[in-house]
Amino acid sequence: MSPRPSLAAVVPTLDEAPRVGALVASLLAACDAVVVSDGGSRDDTVARARAAGAVVVQGSPGRGAQLARGAAAIDSDLVWFVHADSRVAPGAGGAVRAASLEAPFGCCAVRIDSADARLRLTARLMNRRARRTGVSSGDMGQWFHRSLLDRIGGVPDLEAFEDLVLADRARAVAPWAVAPAWIETSARRWDQEGIPRTIARMWALRVGYRLGVPPRRLARAYRSRPR
Repeated sequence: MSPRPSLAAVVPTLDEAPRVGALVASLLAACDAVVVSDGGSRDDTVARARAAGAVVVQGSPGRGAQLARGAAAIDSDLVWFVHADSRVAPGAGGAVRAASLEAPFGCCAVRIDSADARLRLTARLMNRRARRTGVSSGDMGQWFHRSLLDRIGGVPDLEAFEDLVLADRARAVAPWAVAPAWIETSARRWDQEGIPRTIARMWALRVGYRLGVPPRRLARAYRSRPR
């Protein structure tokens, strides 16, 4: 890998018009390129992403498939997966590049866009887990050396939990690093479903994954939000 590795961000979208322009602009300040992988948006997501300077690829929905299409659409030393409801810290791209010289995959430190103490604690626990074990989630801005991503078979074609599968496959064969820059994720899921219910459901799904429940089955449960 070159002394200054090239870095491309891949953003999966589905009806993210209010957010995508600002996110693409901030990522272009941090990366060499941004790919928006759209899963069939019915709003102005695609037009706004292109207007902001992103390369856009389109196809069927499903986060794993969208990430795989985005990663295949551009050639870069590093692939950085960033969710559409995220904000990235100034200097995050440089932090990812620096961390990538120490390890071939990792994530950023996460913040949750909420003043609620329970969600602040959740973010701290997520960051501690990532540093100690290499387990990270997609809302932490996972990044990979292209060669490692290819070695572990690329992004699995899953609607959800592709992030846990990626982290497990990567940490089985390589060291990890947490880039010293934050990525902030929206609290909208917690706001919509309620904080206690969302935390309990996510932990239950993660326990199911660790106990061997097939990721495709868990993805269906993840997408089926309680009412």
